[in-house]
Amino acid sequence: MKNEKGYALVLVLLIITITFTFALSLSGMALSARKQFNKTDEINRATDLAEMGVAHYEALLTRIVKNANAEAEQTVQNALDLLSKNPNLKVPDYDDVFNKVLSDEVGKNAYLPLAVDEANSYEISNPVISRHSGKITLTFESKGLTANEEKELQGTLTIIKNKDSLDGELATDEEEYDYVVWDDFDFHGGKKHTETFPGSTFFKKSVTLRGTSSLIIRGDAFFHSSVTLRGGDTIIVYGDAIFAEDLDEIKAAKAKVCILGTPYKIVNQKIEEYTPFDGGDTDSCPKPILDNEWSIDPDNGMEVKY
Repeated sequence: MKNEKGYALVLVLLIITITFTFALSLSGMALSARKQFNKTDEINRATDLAEMGVAHYEALLTRIVKNANAEAEQTVQNALDLLSKNPNLKVPDYDDVFNKVLSDEVGKNAYLPLAVDEANSYEISNPVISRHSGKITLTFESKGLTANEEKELQGTLTIIKNKDSLDGELATDEEEYDYVVWDDFDFHGGKKHTETFPGSTFFKKSVTLRGTSSLIIRGDAFFHSSVTLRGGDTIIVYGDAIFAEDLDEIKAAKAKVCILGTPYKIVNQKIEEYTPFDGGDTDSCPKPILDNEWSIDPDNGMEVKY
């Protein structure tokens, strides 16, 4: 009897030991799993915070791009409005103004910390602007921070230039123009140094400027015959311009023809782009301003690396 009781006691102790060991093992596994769960949860929360930073910065950049376009357009337009009084005025380049405003505004927002609550926040930092192949790319870092974890993402925003609307059909019929000049246009200047047509204009016959005078067309222009500038004269066309004859003598006259749109010429009764354009002294001629805006690429606007 005593032996049996001894065996039972040993068996009970063995069972208790195994159970206790198993319980400790389960407890350790539970604690480890809990820690891992908490860590994963914090990492996910840090990632969410970093993504919030990306979304915040994209919205900010959208406003910056819009404001940069508005300022560039206004700056160029102000200069164009003064061309009638001063044809030799240097008109700012749209892209130069846009790039300066973009760089300045991005520089002002180079570091953006934002607390979501007491324990969670995100930071935007290290924006870098690159320009290549007609595109602007802006890379930046967005870091999400919790009490115990942080996650850093890299965002890349692509900004592209809107396609030029001058790719559409050209107006070749005089009826499509606002004004038609039927006779030879011979402008001597005198006290009135500038002649302005407020819309698209079709010149049926020759155009001649004399005496440091200016001709401004606020729209497209069709020069159906010869164009002659005697000396120091200027023609400024706000849209496209079609020439029936080459402008070979413009440089010799120290004159210039500024086409803000695209110049074309008639070759063998067909209209071709006028390249290279022999427009005289074109240093002060602005680039095309129609559809000159930059915008965030809708297809590859924001890319995020985790």
